[in-house]
Amino acid sequence: MNFLEFTNAFGSSPVIDIRNVLTYFNGLDRRRLYEWQKKGYLIKLASNFYLLAGKPVNDDVLREAACCIYHPAYVGLESALAYYNLIPEAVFQTVGVTPRRAKTISSPAGDFRFRSIKTALFFGYNAVDAGNSRFFISDPEKTVLDALYFREGSDKKETLQAMRLNLSELRQRLDPGKLITYLRLFASPKLDKAAQLLLEM
Repeated sequence: MNFLEFTNAFGSSPVIDIRNVLTYFNGLDRRRLYEWQKKGYLIKLASNFYLLAGKPVNDDVLREAACCIYHPAYVGLESALAYYNLIPEAVFQTVGVTPRRAKTISSPAGDFRFRSIKTALFFGYNAVDAGNSRFFISDPEKTVLDALYFREGSDKKETLQAMRLNLSELRQRLDPGKLITYLRLFASPKLDKAAQLLLEM
């Protein structure tokens, strides 16, 4: 297998899982991957995951990458807040939520940070098809509750104000019924109080 055959088979994939390449070509000398990296043909994201060099790497590609390189995970917290226009700041890491242990992964294409959540709280996310990319992201209600859950002191009004949440956007996006359903699943008095303060704001 040469690089042309490789790109003909997998060039349309935003994120390339080498395990799929091994299956498709019935084997692959991994030294070729190192050679292609050295020549600037491939960008390594993490073990087994690569991007084709020269292809545009936008936020949607990084979101898909986050869901692939540390599976299972969904895009959440600051990254999801920014995606829904719920915070004013740009986010320079792709943040994921996973039932696995917390982890940070750095690559030439971007940095990824994964926050660990209990398996019972790993819910409330949807698949999004964005052009050629596909990723999982927490829905607005779960995004907000995750942000409050992980934020120290979120049951205090001054902490909520410091988060600089876009309240007008929240009013449009949040389904109060779904928020309450999710709150029951969290079963956290601190989160109940934080959500009540947020609704009052």
